[in-house]
Amino acid sequence: MRLSAGAPHPLGATWDGAGVNFALFSENATGAELCLFDGPGSPNGGERRVALRERTDQVFHAYLPDVLPGQLYGFRVNGPYEPANGQRFN
Repeated sequence: MRLSAGAPHPLGATWDGAGVNFALFSENATGAELCLFDGPGSPNGGERRVALRERTDQVFHAYLPDVLPGQLYGFRVNGPYEPANGQRFN
């Protein structure tokens, strides 16, 4: 899958006519992955993960030129698990 740095704004998933920019804000995360899902009944489990290696200020971001509108996605976010401090990453 092709990937480039993308931009830290706007937040969320933004289609520009040629691909999708993904941007996720987290003040305390230590890492983030973009999870791309195929539709129901996919023969191979249907999940691909892309590490969001670029970070500008507190925003993880990447641009995927091969992604189209309607792509199912989610984020997996890593960070400290310190409930006493309000941190519940896992």
